[in-house]
Amino acid sequence: MTTQKMENGFYPALGTPVTDEGKLIAESFIKEIGLMIDAGAKGLLCMGSMGNMASVRSREYPEVARQCVETVRQRLPVMVGVMDCSVSRVRDRIDALGALKIDGVVATAPFYYKVNTDGIVQFFTLLAKVSKYPVYIYDLPSVTQSPVTFGMMKALADVPNIKGIKTANLGLILEMRRSHFGTDDFSVFYSGLDLFDIAMQCGIGRNLDGMFTCTPVNSRKLDEDADPDNWEVKSTYLKNILDLRNLFLKENVFSAYSYAMELLGCPGNYQSDYDMPVSEKLKGELFHCMKGIGEL
Repeated sequence: MTTQKMENGFYPALGTPVTDEGKLIAESFIKEIGLMIDAGAKGLLCMGSMGNMASVRSREYPEVARQCVETVRQRLPVMVGVMDCSVSRVRDRIDALGALKIDGVVATAPFYYKVNTDGIVQFFTLLAKVSKYPVYIYDLPSVTQSPVTFGMMKALADVPNIKGIKTANLGLILEMRRSHFGTDDFSVFYSGLDLFDIAMQCGIGRNLDGMFTCTPVNSRKLDEDADPDNWEVKSTYLKNILDLRNLFLKENVFSAYSYAMELLGCPGNYQSDYDMPVSEKLKGELFHCMKGIGEL
């Protein structure tokens, strides 16, 4: 299967807007994708963490992926989250995608039980063999209980269908670079939002996060290289994104994100069905923040 090259730039993790019954709100999703393409995104992650993949209804899962692919129309790469707790369950998710033309699937290590190093290496080795799509490793120790280590990556280096990693571990990325990971055939995505400006100064070219989706204006400006040496300006745009993210943290991140997306004209429930909406007080703070940073 021919896939698109992962160029340097920012990669949004799309949110998934659904109704109270868990059905995809296609109009909101299409608008969200359009905002990201217009902002200059170099690729999209559909149903990652911000896409709340773990809460998306099984019958809606292939529909979300299909809608994303049909909206993008191969204008940029699309990756789809397939996270689950065994190779066979991940394979079921991949099978549910049918013949969709996507550029990779993104999987964490199993997360129901803590898995040791040998188990994680075996998991990704087996997954790479059975996946019809390129596999991207998602290093998410806050969920999996087990960080991806350099030793694991060395053990997986010769597995042909593993094509990249998404991680917030800047030290791991630098160690991989010293060992010549990150070639044209292996893409490294940095997901440590708080240090995106520092990562860019270090020459790390691909940044991936869900906050890009609710800050299209600042994301575009952060990514522009009209004056690549003016890091103070770039850091200002990142600070704007972080100011909004820090407001999310005051209550429930996904519920606050839902309200931010509503303000952008992409309404829906982006949070799990058991999450409570944010308070009216926080809604006011979110509105004033988004207006102050130029998103509204």
